[in-house]
Amino acid sequence: MEIRGHHFLCVLGFRGLGYDEKFVKNMDEIIRKLNNEHEMLIKAVDSVDNICSVCPNNVNGECTQEEYPGSVKGKDRAVLEVLDIRPGEILSYREVTNRIKEKMTEEKMEKICSNCEWFSLGYCLEGIRKLKG
Repeated sequence: MEIRGHHFLCVLGFRGLGYDEKFVKNMDEIIRKLNNEHEMLIKAVDSVDNICSVCPNNVNGECTQEEYPGSVKGKDRAVLEVLDIRPGEILSYREVTNRIKEKMTEEKMEKICSNCEWFSLGYCLEGIRKLKG
């Protein structure tokens, strides 16, 4: 499974909201797989991934939201840098969540994600707090 950097954080706080019903169903299914198979291998990417597959911003395998300041690609790279993961690296989902616990802070997350339309709902910060216990 391929997951883009910023989606590692989105998965933590997802609450069934999204662009449309198809997107929400896909996201729910992916999160269920990740939560049930902690050793599932994930390829970290900084481009469209399995979650993006049904996103309306995915046009012919390219994200229409990637080429502007604060873009999703910028968020991907920032998250991967904090987690010390290179694009293309393959890790288990457990390793990804362990790195989030160890390396991501609410302050770093706010700096990376504050301009995201979903961030203001507070679900992502709640998700990282829950992960960290």
